[in-house]
Amino acid sequence: MSRVNQRRIDPAVQKEARNRSLKRLGRIMLSTMMVVAMIAGAAWLNRQWSVSHWDIKAEAPIKAAIEAQLQSMPERDFLSTRPELLRQQWLQRIPDLAAVQITRILPDRLHIHAVARVPTALWQDEQGQLHLCDAQGHAYRLLRKGESPDLPLLRMPEAQLSGARNMIMALVQHDAAKLSALSEIRGGSRYWQLYFSRGETWLIPVGHEDLAIHRITVLLKQPRWSGRHWRVDARLTSRWFLRPAGHGGVI
Repeated sequence: MSRVNQRRIDPAVQKEARNRSLKRLGRIMLSTMMVVAMIAGAAWLNRQWSVSHWDIKAEAPIKAAIEAQLQSMPERDFLSTRPELLRQQWLQRIPDLAAVQITRILPDRLHIHAVARVPTALWQDEQGQLHLCDAQGHAYRLLRKGESPDLPLLRMPEAQLSGARNMIMALVQHDAAKLSALSEIRGGSRYWQLYFSRGETWLIPVGHEDLAIHRITVLLKQPRWSGRHWRVDARLTSRWFLRPAGHGGVI
């Protein structure tokens, strides 16, 4: 009969191993309890710091739109009303909103300062629909029923809106009074057509808009040309053609 030899484990070693396991388990349980307590505390603060009051400084339509956004929120807790999150959401959802600053006042108030877009032109798309365009040349929303702003009309592909915007800015810079008489801009592959009141038109080559507008405004302010309305063809760099608006003679 054979005998199996077994190594006898020292009871002190067993006890030390047991103690290490208990300490490890205790640390895990303590860490878990701390995490649970932190989560519970954060959830409590998230509810306690819910927004229930706000001050909005903005024009009436923008103020009403922001008010509606806040009122329609299912939750206005701390996380849902982070200023940067609200700012991004409102800029996407409110087309007439150009910029907004939001400041949180703990525990439950928001201070809001919003700026509306200022439309500078109307753009007619390929389907004949009218859009409002801002000073950056962005078509930001369709014209609503009943709206009739007194703005120049842009007839061109969307890709040319930035060029039209540059011409409007050039008019502001070189002859702001002329901008008030501008009624329409039509885009083409080689030249622009600008239509003003009293039959005045300008034909300007694509790619030379600012220079052409500068030269035309300087020319028309000279005594010989001022006080009248002209049809200006500036498509050729070597020679321009001027006709009195409504007449056929060439100068």
